[in-house]
Amino acid sequence: MSDLHELELLAGYAASLNVSALPADTQKTAHACLLYGLAVGIATKRARPAQLAATASQVDGGGAAATRLIDGAATSRSNAVFANAVLLSGRVQGDSHPCGHLGGVVIPSALAAAEEAHASGAELLSAMISGYETALRIGRDHAADLSTRGFRTTPCYGVFGAAIAGGRIRKFDAPQMLNAIGLAANFAGGLREYVDSGTEESPFQAGFAARNGLHVTDLITCGLIAAPTALHGKAGFYAAFGMGSGRGYGRRLAEDLGTHFEFTSVTFKQYPACQFLRGIIRGLANLHAQSPGAVPSLIELYMNPYEADFIGVRFSGPFTTSARTVMSAPFCAALAWTTGTASYEGLREFDNAAVNQLVRKVKVISDAARACYEPLIRVVCEDGGTLIWEEKNGDSGYRMNWDDAVKMTHQLCDEIGVPALLTNALIERVVGIDEMPEVKPLVSAVCAATRC
Repeated sequence: MSDLHELELLAGYAASLNVSALPADTQKTAHACLLYGLAVGIATKRARPAQLAATASQVDGGGAAATRLIDGAATSRSNAVFANAVLLSGRVQGDSHPCGHLGGVVIPSALAAAEEAHASGAELLSAMISGYETALRIGRDHAADLSTRGFRTTPCYGVFGAAIAGGRIRKFDAPQMLNAIGLAANFAGGLREYVDSGTEESPFQAGFAARNGLHVTDLITCGLIAAPTALHGKAGFYAAFGMGSGRGYGRRLAEDLGTHFEFTSVTFKQYPACQFLRGIIRGLANLHAQSPGAVPSLIELYMNPYEADFIGVRFSGPFTTSARTVMSAPFCAALAWTTGTASYEGLREFDNAAVNQLVRKVKVISDAARACYEPLIRVVCEDGGTLIWEEKNGDSGYRMNWDDAVKMTHQLCDEIGVPALLTNALIERVVGIDEMPEVKPLVSAVCAATRC
């Protein structure tokens, strides 16, 4: 089967996907992704990037087709989707996949498009799943090489998800969806250099990807034609963002369509830090809780080589911005041992003496015997004892599910003081989203929580 035929099948599936025809557990995962993504956004309302994006989106009025979630303001769809994508991405706790944190792009895009079109809740879910599934399938065999090149997965694949979500709301047919993928390939981008520099571009990359993706749908609606080979051609996306031709990046685009859903492998984050560090944080917190009074003389973190050598993971200071702490295995390990967790506030306490002293005792070890998301931790204590912890189940223990989404929603909303009544109202709106003739009640529930 040719790459183009694979892509045509994927585009056709995205155009026809209907949430009501999907297995019940797949539908439930979509509800969980939606709830979790919105809860992360609510918990991000006081973060500097979210505030900056809201301010920037006030500069150009442009109508009132959609809602800026941080303050409930009616604004243009373009302004709303940009600000909302930054909001859902500004805490570094959005849903995760080796292809990036796509909920922070796809959910705002589907929501803004649905608001503008007065689409139903079921159409919102169908658009979300189509966006997730297309973007993740485009990226799943390509993401590691793209990252190695210095590009960031979230905006590079997110723009495809945004375009497909917007196209699904507009009821694009298969050729239009194929066209949207080709055009979106031209608007992909986003670099990882912000990690080394300690700067703030990360959430704004999600904002641009979401906005660009919806602009793609506008242009396709107006009749623009893009190269059908923009993804896999010799000068296409895979070649430009990958490691050379012949690597088969698109060979599985249509594999098991309709029976396997890549988005069901999306995971949640217990902590607002890099997904590679979830096990590190949990393991150090557990070891410290089990051994009160123990004083480490050395903490060794054995990680898969891809993770250990990923940009920012080995950084050991000095720490002046959260862009560095959330990626730093030494900082997150020291923080977890010292405080029992890695909280949003803790990851921004750059002058915590106890944490910074312990950072100097942390060693990151590249270990080919460790699978991705399965670190081993070895703590050598001053009394001569040794503590061992290892993650054996990879990321399977963090797979998105409804119960954990509800639990995380309460945790995130409690953290910033959202009354339980408003938190429960949000959960109820997501539970009933399939029956909503329009998405306004869901938007109102989110805005009530962000403005309280």
